[in-house]
Amino acid sequence: MSYRIAIGTIDGVEVTEHFGQGKSFQILEIDQQSDEIRLLGSIEVVHSEHCGSGHDENLIQEKIQAFLDWNVIAVIVKQIGPRSERMVTKNGIEVLVFSGKIADGLDKIKKFYKRRIF
Repeated sequence: MSYRIAIGTIDGVEVTEHFGQGKSFQILEIDQQSDEIRLLGSIEVVHSEHCGSGHDENLIQEKIQAFLDWNVIAVIVKQIGPRSERMVTKNGIEVLVFSGKIADGLDKIKKFYKRRIF
Protein backbone atom coordinates (compact mmCIF):
# COMPACT_ATOMS: atom_id res chain seq x y z
CA MET A 1 0.00 0.00 0.00
CA SER A 2 1.19 3.52 -0.69
CA TYR A 3 0.21 7.07 0.20
CA ARG A 4 0.85 10.49 -1.30
CA ILE A 5 2.14 13.64 0.31
CA ALA A 6 2.78 17.19 -0.85
CA ILE A 7 5.92 19.05 0.17
CA GLY A 8 6.25 22.82 -0.04
CA THR A 9 9.62 23.31 -1.70
CA ILE A 10 11.22 25.48 -4.33
CA ASP A 11 14.56 23.71 -4.59
CA GLY A 12 13.58 20.08 -3.95
CA VAL A 13 16.06 19.87 -1.05
CA GLU A 14 14.62 21.98 1.76
CA VAL A 15 11.07 22.54 2.96
CA THR A 16 10.84 26.19 1.96
CA GLU A 17 7.19 27.08 1.54
CA HIS A 18 4.74 28.75 3.88
CA PHE A 19 1.38 27.22 2.95
CA GLY A 20 -0.48 30.45 2.17
CA GLN A 21 2.37 31.98 0.19
CA GLY A 22 3.66 28.68 -1.22
CA LYS A 23 4.18 28.60 -4.96
CA SER A 24 5.67 25.14 -5.42
CA PHE A 25 4.67 21.75 -4.00
CA GLN A 26 6.17 18.40 -4.94
CA ILE A 27 3.86 15.39 -4.93
CA LEU A 28 5.52 12.24 -3.64
CA GLU A 29 4.25 8.70 -3.29
CA ILE A 30 5.63 6.56 -0.47
CA ASP A 31 5.31 2.79 -0.49
CA GLN A 32 4.41 1.82 3.06
CA GLN A 33 6.09 -1.60 2.86
CA SER A 34 9.41 -0.73 1.18
CA ASP A 35 9.62 2.99 2.08
CA GLU A 36 10.39 3.64 -1.60
CA ILE A 37 9.65 7.25 -2.56
CA ARG A 38 8.61 8.32 -6.05
CA LEU A 39 8.26 11.87 -7.30
CA LEU A 40 4.94 11.97 -9.15
CA GLY A 41 4.83 15.62 -10.15
CA SER A 42 4.43 19.09 -8.81
CA ILE A 43 1.85 21.79 -8.29
CA GLU A 44 2.89 25.29 -9.30
CA VAL A 45 0.71 28.06 -7.87
CA VAL A 46 0.41 31.44 -9.53
CA HIS A 47 -0.28 34.24 -7.05
CA SER A 48 -1.92 37.36 -8.43
CA GLU A 49 -0.69 40.81 -7.52
CA HIS A 50 -3.78 41.55 -5.40
CA CYS A 51 -3.23 38.39 -3.38
CA GLY A 52 -0.72 40.18 -1.15
CA SER A 53 0.27 37.91 1.71
CA GLY A 54 -1.07 34.79 -0.02
CA HIS A 55 -4.00 34.37 2.35
CA ASP A 56 -6.72 34.63 -0.28
CA GLU A 57 -9.31 32.02 0.69
CA ASN A 58 -10.06 31.06 -2.92
CA LEU A 59 -6.36 30.48 -3.62
CA ILE A 60 -6.03 28.35 -0.49
CA GLN A 61 -9.06 26.31 -1.55
CA GLU A 62 -7.53 25.87 -5.03
CA LYS A 63 -4.36 24.47 -3.45
CA ILE A 64 -6.40 22.11 -1.31
CA GLN A 65 -8.38 20.97 -4.34
CA ALA A 66 -5.16 20.32 -6.25
CA PHE A 67 -3.96 18.15 -3.34
CA LEU A 68 -7.27 16.29 -3.33
CA ASP A 69 -7.00 15.76 -7.10
CA TRP A 70 -3.62 14.09 -6.48
CA ASN A 71 -5.07 12.03 -3.58
CA VAL A 72 -2.64 13.66 -1.13
CA ILE A 73 -3.22 12.67 2.51
CA ALA A 74 -0.62 14.99 4.11
CA VAL A 75 1.27 18.18 3.37
CA ILE A 76 4.65 19.24 4.76
CA VAL A 77 5.22 23.00 4.91
CA LYS A 78 7.57 25.36 6.71
CA GLN A 79 4.69 27.32 8.23
CA ILE A 80 0.90 27.52 8.07
CA GLY A 81 -1.58 29.87 9.66
CA PRO A 82 -4.41 28.58 11.86
CA ARG A 83 -7.17 29.40 9.37
CA SER A 84 -5.38 27.68 6.50
CA GLU A 85 -4.59 24.69 8.68
CA ARG A 86 -8.27 24.34 9.60
CA MET A 87 -9.23 24.48 5.94
CA VAL A 88 -6.67 21.82 5.02
CA THR A 89 -7.51 19.43 7.85
CA LYS A 90 -11.25 19.90 7.29
CA ASN A 91 -10.62 18.37 3.86
CA GLY A 92 -8.98 15.30 5.39
CA ILE A 93 -5.37 16.31 4.72
CA GLU A 94 -2.95 16.21 7.63
CA VAL A 95 -0.42 19.03 8.12
CA LEU A 96 3.17 18.64 9.24
CA VAL A 97 5.04 21.86 9.97
CA PHE A 98 8.71 21.22 9.43
CA SER A 99 11.77 23.33 8.66
CA GLY A 100 14.85 21.69 7.21
CA LYS A 101 15.84 19.07 4.68
CA ILE A 102 13.05 17.23 2.91
CA ALA A 103 14.74 13.89 3.63
CA ASP A 104 14.46 14.57 7.38
CA GLY A 105 10.81 15.56 7.05
CA LEU A 106 10.12 12.39 5.07
CA ASP A 107 11.68 10.30 7.83
CA LYS A 108 9.25 11.84 10.31
CA ILE A 109 6.22 11.29 8.12
CA LYS A 110 7.21 7.70 7.30
CA LYS A 111 7.54 6.92 11.02
CA PHE A 112 4.14 8.49 11.63
CA TYR A 113 2.43 6.45 8.92
CA LYS A 114 4.23 3.21 9.86
CA ARG A 115 2.06 3.26 12.99
CA ARG A 116 -1.13 3.70 10.99
CA ILE A 117 -2.99 1.06 9.06
CA PHE A 118 -4.52 2.07 5.73
